[in-house]
Amino acid sequence: MAIILWTNVLFAQLGYFGLPEVRKQHTLSFSNYDNLVVVGALLGDSVPVRLLLDSGVEGLIITDMQVASIYAEKCIRKFKLAAPGNPEELEACVTRPVKVKMGKLSPAFINLILLDEDYFSLDEYIGSKVHGLISMSKFRNMVVTTNYDNNTLRFRNPDNYTIPPRSAVIPISLIREKPYMTSRVELDNGTIMDLWLMIDSGANHPLLLEFDSLSGYVPKHSIDAIIGRGLGGNLHGSFARVGWMMLGGFRLDDVIVSFTDSYMPGNINNRLSRHGTLGSGALGRFRVTFDYTNNRMILQKGSKFRMPFEYNMSGISFRAMGLGFNLFEVSEVIPGSPAGLAGVKAGDILLSVNNKSTFLLNLGELNRILSQRAGNYIDLRVSREGKQMEFKFRLKRLI
Repeated sequence: MAIILWTNVLFAQLGYFGLPEVRKQHTLSFSNYDNLVVVGALLGDSVPVRLLLDSGVEGLIITDMQVASIYAEKCIRKFKLAAPGNPEELEACVTRPVKVKMGKLSPAFINLILLDEDYFSLDEYIGSKVHGLISMSKFRNMVVTTNYDNNTLRFRNPDNYTIPPRSAVIPISLIREKPYMTSRVELDNGTIMDLWLMIDSGANHPLLLEFDSLSGYVPKHSIDAIIGRGLGGNLHGSFARVGWMMLGGFRLDDVIVSFTDSYMPGNINNRLSRHGTLGSGALGRFRVTFDYTNNRMILQKGSKFRMPFEYNMSGISFRAMGLGFNLFEVSEVIPGSPAGLAGVKAGDILLSVNNKSTFLLNLGELNRILSQRAGNYIDLRVSREGKQMEFKFRLKRLI
């Protein structure tokens, strides 16, 4: 299930990170959760946080209520923000600028956006502690390269950056601090379409398309499911495939696509006529460089470029709980899926998979077991209302 985030904050955010004068570049390690990038930072010299680096949001959003309570007294204004999957606007406030440190970059002084509630439950769907999100635009004065193969971020001054050979250079437009680009796709009915997409590194789908922008197109074969989770809660839609998608000169085949007609209900004008979003499920196949100064994104093939796009072959979605995020509750079972036909239900607590205790797994490892090799036998042991139950089924490609 994709992590999907979008905000529409209409005031300026202050402060950007930079490189100290003595440095030409700086490299930071990050934690990789299904191609979602989580980095460490320090707020106000004393509060350590872990933040999801996201090109699809504005500013620095604190989702963790404990951290939000520390800075609540610094709020200078309350406002509402729009969120995917929710027709209502959510309550938040903005603080006075707070000093934010990240590695050996020059610190930035940023207005924090504090949510009134933890609308997102980010931890549960990443499977690790995360305190909020930070916009890629906060690094806009530098060239930022995300290497998903070795989990590093490399920061350089634009004057010290040379485009690598065999790269694709894609022009981008920055609108409200978010990058947009064009991409050409072949839909499953053979229609070729040019798309206007927001680049959303904080969503782990490869591609999301919004039905009301597609002139009545409906995929030939799809499955209904919860396709992601945003600040407004679960986002309902369907999964299907397109024949291919072009990113610059690179072609990705048989791409899984999330479709929805409720991404921004009542807020169509806020979408800026886009068709959808390009997510980290596609970006993670590349070494991705954002050069906001020169309005471009540069892609180099990564080690996962030729991996087939697959969707969970069991039909189960989980949320991670507990102090170590290794207690897994079934949050959804797709009707007619292998797990659904076997009798697995939402609310079941997973105890083991293929005789391996879940305490030895993280959420990413669990999802990989259930997303590889159609035909594999799966043996699940769960707890339901205090009783242990066992279910066996074979994985099946659902789309």
